[in-house]
Amino acid sequence: MNTLEYDKLTIYEVESFHKNLLQWSNESNGDLILECGHLHKIDMAGIQLLLSAQKACAYKGVNLVLKNLSAEVAATIRTGGCEALLGGENE
Repeated sequence: MNTLEYDKLTIYEVESFHKNLLQWSNESNGDLILECGHLHKIDMAGIQLLLSAQKACAYKGVNLVLKNLSAEVAATIRTGGCEALLGGENE
């Protein structure tokens, strides 16, 4: 499991987070599981990056799983119309 050390995932963090996602994706032999317990704020740039990662994982035949999302982050994702990211919500 990979831990997001970010407390927010906004347009300002997307570039560095993207590099981490690429590394984790290449190292993963199965589902890409992200521990999101530290994440308390996300904007549409962060959501867009997660959607892109989810599509890349699906292409590889694996799942992107977001664990321990805060209620605030999950609500922002829902408000953005991206419920597909919440498939394994708070597992």
